[in-house]
Amino acid sequence: MKNSIKREQRKLVCSAERENFRLKGKKILLSMCVLVSAIAAQAQTRVIVNPAYDEQEGEVIEPMRVELSDTATIVHVNVHCNFSGWSGTNAWIEAAGKRYALKSGRRIPTYMGREVKGDTLIATINKAGEKGSLLIKGEEPFVEGKHYVNTSQTDSLILHFEPLPADATEFDFGDNLRRVSLIRSRTGEATADSHLLVMPDATPELFFDAIAAMFPGKVVFIDLWATWCGPCKWGIRKMGPVKEELKGKDVVFVYLTDESSPEANWRRSIGPMTGYHLRMSSSFWNKLPCFAETKGIPQYYLYDRTGKQILHQIGFSDGAELHFKAEIEKALQ
Repeated sequence: MKNSIKREQRKLVCSAERENFRLKGKKILLSMCVLVSAIAAQAQTRVIVNPAYDEQEGEVIEPMRVELSDTATIVHVNVHCNFSGWSGTNAWIEAAGKRYALKSGRRIPTYMGREVKGDTLIATINKAGEKGSLLIKGEEPFVEGKHYVNTSQTDSLILHFEPLPADATEFDFGDNLRRVSLIRSRTGEATADSHLLVMPDATPELFFDAIAAMFPGKVVFIDLWATWCGPCKWGIRKMGPVKEELKGKDVVFVYLTDESSPEANWRRSIGPMTGYHLRMSSSFWNKLPCFAETKGIPQYYLYDRTGKQILHQIGFSDGAELHFKAEIEKALQ
Protein backbone atom coordinates (compact mmCIF):
# COMPACT_ATOMS: atom_id res chain seq x y z
CA MET A 1 0.00 0.00 0.00
CA LYS A 2 2.81 2.39 0.95
CA ASN A 3 4.69 1.56 -2.27
CA SER A 4 1.56 2.28 -4.31
CA ILE A 5 1.19 5.69 -2.63
CA LYS A 6 4.84 6.52 -3.28
CA ARG A 7 4.46 5.58 -6.95
CA GLU A 8 1.44 7.87 -7.27
CA GLN A 9 3.35 10.71 -5.56
CA ARG A 10 6.29 10.25 -7.93
CA LYS A 11 3.91 10.35 -10.90
CA LEU A 12 2.40 13.61 -9.67
CA VAL A 13 5.84 15.14 -9.12
CA CYS A 14 7.01 14.08 -12.61
CA SER A 15 3.81 15.36 -14.16
CA ALA A 16 4.23 18.71 -12.38
CA GLU A 17 7.87 18.94 -13.47
CA ARG A 18 6.92 18.16 -17.09
CA GLU A 19 4.17 20.81 -16.99
CA ASN A 20 6.56 23.31 -15.44
CA PHE A 21 9.18 22.53 -18.09
CA ARG A 22 6.54 22.82 -20.83
CA LEU A 23 5.43 26.23 -19.54
CA LYS A 24 9.02 27.44 -19.30
CA GLY A 25 9.68 26.25 -22.83
CA LYS A 26 6.55 28.00 -24.04
CA LYS A 27 7.63 31.23 -22.35
CA ILE A 28 11.11 30.99 -23.88
CA LEU A 29 9.63 30.30 -27.33
CA LEU A 30 7.20 33.19 -26.91
CA SER A 31 10.03 35.49 -25.84
CA MET A 32 12.07 34.41 -28.86
CA CYS A 33 9.12 35.08 -31.17
CA VAL A 34 8.64 38.54 -29.66
CA LEU A 35 12.37 39.23 -30.03
CA VAL A 36 12.41 38.06 -33.66
CA SER A 37 9.29 40.14 -34.40
CA ALA A 38 10.88 43.19 -32.79
CA ILE A 39 14.07 42.71 -34.79
CA ALA A 40 12.07 42.23 -37.99
CA ALA A 41 9.96 45.30 -37.27
CA GLN A 42 13.09 47.29 -36.52
CA ALA A 43 14.69 46.18 -39.77
CA GLN A 44 11.66 47.01 -41.90
CA THR A 45 11.90 50.01 -44.19
CA ARG A 46 8.83 52.07 -44.98
CA VAL A 47 8.91 53.28 -48.58
CA ILE A 48 6.97 56.27 -49.88
CA VAL A 49 6.97 56.36 -53.68
CA ASN A 50 6.53 59.71 -55.40
CA PRO A 51 5.72 61.65 -52.23
CA ALA A 52 3.50 64.70 -52.47
CA TYR A 53 5.06 68.08 -51.67
CA ASP A 54 4.44 71.79 -51.96
CA GLU A 55 5.90 72.64 -55.37
CA GLN A 56 7.59 75.99 -55.82
CA GLU A 57 7.49 77.80 -59.15
CA GLY A 58 10.56 77.00 -61.21
CA GLU A 59 11.42 74.08 -58.92
CA VAL A 60 14.33 71.97 -60.15
CA ILE A 61 14.19 69.37 -57.38
CA GLU A 62 11.65 66.55 -57.52
CA PRO A 63 11.39 63.87 -54.79
CA MET A 64 10.74 60.46 -56.30
CA ARG A 65 11.11 58.07 -53.36
CA VAL A 66 11.69 58.17 -49.60
CA GLU A 67 12.88 55.20 -47.53
CA LEU A 68 12.42 55.39 -43.76
CA SER A 69 14.18 53.09 -41.29
CA ASP A 70 15.68 53.31 -37.82
CA THR A 71 19.15 53.79 -39.29
CA ALA A 72 18.63 56.33 -42.07
CA THR A 73 16.27 58.43 -44.14
CA ILE A 74 17.08 57.86 -47.80
CA VAL A 75 15.73 60.48 -50.20
CA HIS A 76 15.79 59.89 -53.97
CA VAL A 77 15.48 63.17 -55.87
CA ASN A 78 15.77 64.23 -59.49
CA VAL A 79 17.68 67.44 -60.13
CA HIS A 80 16.74 68.93 -63.49
CA CYS A 81 20.12 70.51 -64.19
CA ASN A 82 19.20 71.51 -67.71
CA PHE A 83 16.65 73.90 -66.23
CA SER A 84 18.81 75.65 -63.65
CA GLY A 85 22.06 75.14 -61.82
CA TRP A 86 21.86 73.63 -58.34
CA SER A 87 24.68 73.43 -55.85
CA GLY A 88 23.09 71.34 -53.12
CA THR A 89 24.71 73.49 -50.45
CA ASN A 90 21.63 73.08 -48.24
CA ALA A 91 21.59 69.29 -48.23
CA TRP A 92 19.72 68.64 -45.00
CA ILE A 93 16.20 67.70 -44.02
CA GLU A 94 14.14 69.21 -41.22
CA ALA A 95 11.17 67.83 -39.30
CA ALA A 96 9.36 69.47 -36.37
CA GLY A 97 11.99 72.20 -36.19
CA LYS A 98 14.95 69.82 -35.95
CA ARG A 99 17.53 69.31 -38.70
CA TYR A 100 18.94 65.95 -39.76
CA ALA A 101 22.32 65.98 -41.47
CA LEU A 102 23.44 64.38 -44.73
CA LYS A 103 25.58 61.29 -44.08
CA SER A 104 26.41 60.11 -47.60
CA GLY A 105 25.01 59.83 -51.11
CA ARG A 106 25.71 59.41 -54.78
CA ARG A 107 24.81 61.07 -58.07
CA ILE A 108 23.48 59.01 -60.99
CA PRO A 109 23.32 60.92 -64.30
CA THR A 110 20.63 60.26 -66.90
CA TYR A 111 20.20 61.47 -70.46
CA MET A 112 16.88 61.43 -72.33
CA GLY A 113 15.42 59.50 -69.39
CA ARG A 114 18.08 56.75 -69.46
CA GLU A 115 20.82 56.12 -66.91
CA VAL A 116 24.33 56.88 -68.16
CA LYS A 117 27.00 54.29 -67.38
CA GLY A 118 30.43 55.89 -66.98
CA ASP A 119 31.67 59.02 -68.74
CA THR A 120 29.76 59.30 -72.02
CA LEU A 121 30.16 61.64 -74.99
CA ILE A 122 26.79 62.47 -76.55
CA ALA A 123 26.66 63.74 -80.14
CA THR A 124 24.49 66.85 -80.54
CA ILE A 125 23.25 69.03 -83.38
CA ASN A 126 21.72 72.48 -83.07
CA LYS A 127 18.97 74.19 -85.08
CA ALA A 128 21.53 75.54 -87.51
CA GLY A 129 22.70 72.00 -88.28
CA GLU A 130 26.02 72.47 -86.51
CA LYS A 131 27.34 69.34 -84.85
CA GLY A 132 28.72 69.26 -81.35
CA SER A 133 29.08 67.03 -78.33
CA LEU A 134 28.15 66.88 -74.67
CA LEU A 135 30.28 65.10 -72.08
CA ILE A 136 28.23 63.52 -69.32
CA LYS A 137 30.14 62.41 -66.26
CA GLY A 138 29.29 58.97 -64.91
CA GLU A 139 28.08 58.00 -61.44
CA GLU A 140 30.03 59.54 -58.58
CA PRO A 141 29.71 60.16 -54.85
CA PHE A 142 27.54 63.17 -54.12
CA VAL A 143 29.59 66.18 -53.07
CA GLU A 144 27.75 68.81 -51.04
CA GLY A 145 28.31 72.23 -52.52
CA LYS A 146 29.09 70.96 -56.03
CA HIS A 147 27.51 73.19 -58.67
CA TYR A 148 25.45 71.30 -61.23
CA VAL A 149 25.77 73.30 -64.43
CA ASN A 150 23.20 73.65 -67.18
CA THR A 151 23.18 70.53 -69.37
CA SER A 152 20.53 68.44 -71.06
CA GLN A 153 20.73 65.74 -68.42
CA THR A 154 18.91 65.03 -65.19
CA ASP A 155 20.90 64.06 -62.13
CA SER A 156 19.34 61.50 -59.83
CA LEU A 157 20.63 61.97 -56.29
CA ILE A 158 20.32 59.24 -53.67
CA LEU A 159 20.98 60.95 -50.34
CA HIS A 160 21.32 59.27 -46.93
CA PHE A 161 20.34 61.45 -43.97
CA GLU A 162 20.18 60.83 -40.25
CA PRO A 163 16.98 58.90 -39.39
CA LEU A 164 13.80 60.84 -38.81
CA PRO A 165 11.71 60.10 -35.71
CA ALA A 166 9.10 57.37 -36.07
CA ASP A 167 6.22 59.82 -35.68
CA ALA A 168 7.40 62.21 -38.44
CA THR A 169 4.71 62.86 -41.03
CA GLU A 170 6.53 65.37 -43.26
CA PHE A 171 9.85 67.11 -43.70
CA ASP A 172 11.49 70.02 -45.51
CA PHE A 173 14.37 69.35 -47.91
CA GLY A 174 16.84 72.16 -47.29
CA ASP A 175 15.72 75.41 -48.89
CA ASN A 176 14.37 73.63 -51.96
CA LEU A 177 11.28 71.62 -51.00
CA ARG A 178 8.60 72.31 -48.46
CA ARG A 179 6.28 69.87 -46.72
CA VAL A 180 7.36 66.59 -48.30
CA SER A 181 4.60 64.26 -47.13
CA LEU A 182 5.40 60.88 -45.59
CA ILE A 183 1.73 59.90 -45.50
CA ARG A 184 -0.01 60.62 -48.76
CA SER A 185 1.13 59.84 -52.30
CA ARG A 186 -0.10 61.04 -55.64
CA THR A 187 -2.71 58.83 -57.19
CA GLY A 188 -0.80 58.23 -60.40
CA GLU A 189 -3.97 58.15 -62.46
CA ALA A 190 -5.35 60.57 -65.01
CA THR A 191 -8.21 62.70 -63.75
CA ALA A 192 -11.61 62.93 -65.38
CA ASP A 193 -10.36 66.01 -67.22
CA SER A 194 -7.28 64.21 -68.58
CA HIS A 195 -7.90 61.87 -71.51
CA LEU A 196 -5.66 59.26 -73.09
CA LEU A 197 -5.50 59.34 -76.89
CA VAL A 198 -5.24 56.37 -79.22
CA MET A 199 -2.25 56.42 -81.57
CA PRO A 200 -3.48 57.73 -84.96
CA ASP A 201 -2.86 55.70 -88.12
CA ALA A 202 -0.46 58.15 -89.74
CA THR A 203 3.13 58.36 -90.90
CA PRO A 204 5.57 60.43 -88.83
CA GLU A 205 5.42 63.17 -91.50
CA LEU A 206 1.63 63.52 -91.13
CA PHE A 207 1.42 62.69 -87.44
CA PHE A 208 0.77 66.22 -86.07
CA ASP A 209 -1.81 66.88 -88.78
CA ALA A 210 -3.54 63.64 -87.74
CA ILE A 211 -3.58 64.73 -84.09
CA ALA A 212 -5.16 68.08 -85.05
CA ALA A 213 -7.74 66.26 -87.21
CA MET A 214 -8.99 64.46 -84.08
CA PHE A 215 -10.50 67.77 -82.95
CA PRO A 216 -12.37 69.28 -85.93
CA GLY A 217 -13.29 72.94 -85.51
CA LYS A 218 -10.98 73.30 -82.49
CA VAL A 219 -7.72 75.15 -82.00
CA VAL A 220 -5.14 72.52 -81.02
CA PHE A 221 -2.05 73.25 -78.91
CA ILE A 222 0.46 70.37 -78.97
CA ASP A 223 3.19 70.07 -76.33
CA LEU A 224 6.08 67.60 -76.79
CA TRP A 225 7.54 66.87 -73.36
CA ALA A 226 9.04 64.21 -71.06
CA THR A 227 8.83 63.42 -67.37
CA TRP A 228 12.59 63.86 -67.00
CA CYS A 229 12.72 67.23 -68.80
CA GLY A 230 12.90 70.20 -66.41
CA PRO A 231 12.14 72.92 -69.00
CA CYS A 232 9.16 70.85 -70.24
CA LYS A 233 7.60 70.69 -66.80
CA TRP A 234 8.39 74.33 -66.12
CA GLY A 235 6.57 75.24 -69.34
CA ILE A 236 3.59 73.09 -68.34
CA ARG A 237 3.36 74.86 -64.98
CA LYS A 238 3.66 78.31 -66.60
CA MET A 239 0.89 77.43 -69.05
CA GLY A 240 -1.44 76.43 -66.19
CA PRO A 241 -2.95 79.91 -65.65
CA VAL A 242 -3.31 80.37 -69.43
CA LYS A 243 -5.30 77.15 -69.66
CA GLU A 244 -7.56 78.35 -66.85
CA GLU A 245 -8.20 81.67 -68.62
CA LEU A 246 -9.06 79.83 -71.85
CA LYS A 247 -11.24 77.25 -70.13
CA GLY A 248 -14.53 76.72 -71.92
CA LYS A 249 -13.23 78.03 -75.26
CA ASP A 250 -12.66 76.00 -78.42
CA VAL A 251 -9.05 75.08 -77.67
CA VAL A 252 -7.64 71.72 -76.63
CA PHE A 253 -4.23 70.92 -75.18
CA VAL A 254 -2.44 67.74 -76.26
CA TYR A 255 0.65 66.40 -74.50
CA LEU A 256 2.90 63.94 -76.33
CA THR A 257 5.81 61.92 -74.99
CA ASP A 258 7.61 58.65 -75.65
CA GLU A 259 8.95 55.61 -73.81
CA SER A 260 11.87 57.57 -72.34
CA SER A 261 9.24 58.74 -69.85
CA PRO A 262 8.69 55.68 -67.62
CA GLU A 263 5.03 54.75 -67.76
CA ALA A 264 4.49 54.89 -63.99
CA ASN A 265 6.05 58.39 -63.81
CA TRP A 266 4.07 59.51 -66.84
CA ARG A 267 0.73 58.32 -65.47
CA ARG A 268 1.45 60.00 -62.14
CA SER A 269 2.50 63.25 -63.81
CA ILE A 270 -0.53 63.59 -66.07
CA GLY A 271 -2.95 63.24 -63.15
CA PRO A 272 -3.23 67.00 -62.53
CA MET A 273 -2.65 67.94 -66.20
CA THR A 274 -5.98 68.61 -67.86
CA GLY A 275 -5.95 67.87 -71.56
CA TYR A 276 -5.24 64.92 -73.85
CA HIS A 277 -2.24 62.63 -73.48
CA LEU A 278 -0.37 60.14 -75.64
CA ARG A 279 2.76 58.12 -74.91
CA MET A 280 4.18 56.57 -78.07
CA SER A 281 7.04 54.24 -78.91
CA SER A 282 10.50 55.79 -78.99
CA SER A 283 11.09 54.36 -82.46
CA PHE A 284 8.14 56.35 -83.86
CA TRP A 285 8.96 59.43 -81.76
CA ASN A 286 12.50 59.61 -83.14
CA LYS A 287 11.16 59.62 -86.70
CA LEU A 288 9.02 62.73 -86.19
CA PRO A 289 10.14 65.49 -88.59
CA CYS A 290 10.55 67.99 -85.75
CA PHE A 291 13.55 66.00 -84.54
CA ALA A 292 15.36 66.06 -87.89
CA GLU A 293 17.44 69.08 -86.82
CA THR A 294 17.42 68.78 -83.05
CA LYS A 295 16.28 66.22 -80.52
CA GLY A 296 15.60 68.99 -78.03
CA ILE A 297 12.35 69.32 -76.11
CA PRO A 298 10.04 70.92 -75.24
CA GLN A 299 8.60 71.66 -78.67
CA TYR A 300 5.21 73.17 -79.41
CA TYR A 301 2.77 73.18 -82.31
CA LEU A 302 -0.40 75.21 -82.78
CA TYR A 303 -3.15 74.38 -85.28
CA ASP A 304 -6.08 76.62 -86.18
CA ARG A 305 -9.72 75.57 -86.52
CA THR A 306 -9.20 74.44 -90.12
CA GLY A 307 -6.41 72.02 -89.18
CA LYS A 308 -3.64 74.26 -90.49
CA GLN A 309 -0.35 74.51 -88.60
CA ILE A 310 0.29 78.14 -87.64
CA LEU A 311 3.11 77.82 -85.11
CA HIS A 312 6.09 75.63 -84.28
CA GLN A 313 8.43 76.58 -81.46
CA ILE A 314 11.38 74.84 -79.82
CA GLY A 315 12.04 75.58 -76.15
CA PHE A 316 10.17 77.52 -73.50
CA SER A 317 11.65 80.90 -72.56
CA ASP A 318 10.49 83.52 -70.05
CA GLY A 319 7.19 84.99 -71.16
CA ALA A 320 6.51 82.24 -73.71
CA GLU A 321 3.13 81.57 -72.10
CA LEU A 322 1.99 85.11 -73.01
CA HIS A 323 3.09 84.59 -76.61
CA PHE A 324 1.24 81.27 -76.79
CA LYS A 325 -1.88 82.79 -75.26
CA ALA A 326 -1.89 85.61 -77.83
CA GLU A 327 -1.48 83.16 -80.71
CA ILE A 328 -4.25 80.89 -79.39
CA GLU A 329 -6.64 83.84 -78.96
CA LYS A 330 -5.84 85.00 -82.48
CA ALA A 331 -6.60 81.51 -83.81
CA LEU A 332 -9.86 81.42 -81.88
CA GLN A 333 -11.05 84.55 -83.69
